Amino acid sequence: MGKSLGLSNIHEALKAAKWDETVGIKIVKLTGNDSFAFYAAEIDAYKRVGAHYHTEGVEVYQVIEGKGNIYIGSPKGEGEVDWKKPVSVKAGDCFTVNSHEVHQLINISDERLVIIFACPFSHISTDRIIVNGV
Repeated sequence: MGKSLGLSNIHEALKAAKWDETVGIKIVKLTGNDSFAFYAAEIDAYKRVGAHYHTEGVEVYQVIEGKGNIYIGSPKGEGEVDWKKPVSVKAGDCFTVNSHEVHQLINISDERLVIIFACPFSHISTDRIIVNGV
């Protein structure tokens, strides 16, 4: 029955998660399909997700453990970004990143930062534009 539900456990999944060199985090799909799925990610102490954006769709985030700063900006061309003031996030917080919003999440503590995010598969495959980070 669990398989037909797409049942998974975030803690077990993160133990087996693969390193995503493109944006610098451990990431694993929890459940869903190519149109929309839940993913878990782990960011080591004082590390950051590479700055990037997507041309279509939104990403919805839930912070499970740790704390960090989320930076949001607008692409200016040539990989440059017009950054807004960062927002501090902690366990229990959730937020949405819209299409064409550059985003970079930075772990600001000596503990791991664990998040769940939901998005189409294209956001971790073909629709990911890497830009200069903060």
